[in-house]
Amino acid sequence: MSHMHQTLVTRIVEAALLAANQPLTVVQLHGLFRLDEPAPEGSVEAALVALQAACEARGVKLVELASG
Repeated sequence: MSHMHQTLVTRIVEAALLAANQPLTVVQLHGLFRLDEPAPEGSVEAALVALQAACEARGVKLVELASG
């Protein structure tokens, strides 16, 4: 089984957040990845941290809400 690269995980998470019309939970974001090739441990969370920093540089805010 190959491990997915962090850059790919971040791109998938970013695309899902941009396409979603509602907040997504971390569980839902993990659900984007196939069971036979899951995102590496901690990579979805690392993607969210990276995207938060990237969004601030673009004048957009990525925030965590109670709902997602």
